[in-house]
Amino acid sequence: MFQPLAEEDLPDDLRVLLTLWRARAGGSRFPPPEAFTEDTLRPWFDRLHLVELLEDGDLFFRLFAPKSRDRLGYDMTGRRLSEISLNERAMTSAQAYRRCLTLGRPMFDCVQARVDDGRPHPAYDRLLLPLGSAARASMLIVCLAFRDAEG
Repeated sequence: MFQPLAEEDLPDDLRVLLTLWRARAGGSRFPPPEAFTEDTLRPWFDRLHLVELLEDGDLFFRLFAPKSRDRLGYDMTGRRLSEISLNERAMTSAQAYRRCLTLGRPMFDCVQARVDDGRPHPAYDRLLLPLGSAARASMLIVCLAFRDAEG
């Protein structure tokens, strides 16, 4: 379902976001959440999830990408991951989010096209970027680049 992706294979706009993340991190392991404002993230907004790691270990969606909302038919903005029943795709994504938060470094992969819920879902490239303070990542920027023309 998910295949690792080499950095050089990222679409150009995801590479721009990765470069911005590195610049905002400076000499730190990762940048703080406040380094990314709504204005900073505007070019990617429609394909962006902002995911916070809560103290109890649950994941909270500060923003669920509008394109994901439209494709999937539900919105996770303002909701905890534990509030929904997880299908295989959602469970695998949650594992990737937790892994990125634990490792505290960018991750990139390709999510393969599939059919579930009786609907086709196109392939997309995904960039996961941890944000936090000191040595602890507490938030993720997750940006998607759909491979189909509708994306």
